[in-house]
Amino acid sequence: MAKSSKLDTLTSELENRLDELFREDGQPGEPLQFRDAPSQPLAELKKIVLSIDWEITPEAVESFLAQIRLLKEAYQADKIVSMFLQILGSLGQYIKSNRSKAHPSTFSLLNSVFARLEEITSFPKMRELEKRKLLQMEMTAYQQLREKISQRRAADEAKPVPPAPAKPPAIPAASEVTAPMLAQAVAELKEFFRSEMAALRRQLKLKIDASR
Repeated sequence: MAKSSKLDTLTSELENRLDELFREDGQPGEPLQFRDAPSQPLAELKKIVLSIDWEITPEAVESFLAQIRLLKEAYQADKIVSMFLQILGSLGQYIKSNRSKAHPSTFSLLNSVFARLEEITSFPKMRELEKRKLLQMEMTAYQQLREKISQRRAADEAKPVPPAPAKPPAIPAASEVTAPMLAQAVAELKEFFRSEMAALRRQLKLKIDASR
């Protein structure tokens, strides 16, 4: 009786705290109708986990979350398995919201939680105490991941915002150039050429006089 009470408390705590950090963006997916359970119920989920570990695509994440919903229906009577699936679902929603910006430890935890879930479902005669120990291990790792994400978010918020780069002086558009401005520029250019030509003539005269 005491063991059952401890498990209920553990389940309640995780249900209350699980989604505090990994909040879902948008509405949850529509519940899917569960068909007859296959002989290897985690086979499809395993393929998707491996594909996410290789490359994160929207399709893979959506398939992952869909499989989690199906398995929750299949294992709704098993509290421990349901809690493993809840952790996986929360991690999936976090990955969906953050994609490549997700904390690197998320994917190692995802693989670890799935491995423990596969171990439990593969050995139905496993003692209840052993199952709870495995669940507690993954809950601890989950809490550690939460702390890492919180610390990274705090560090990002504390970073000083770099000043905006100085803008170069504005160049008047062609439509802004007036007739007097254009006339002045032409006059200055002519005067420059006159002075340059005069200096060149003086230099040539000096060379001619020196050669005589």
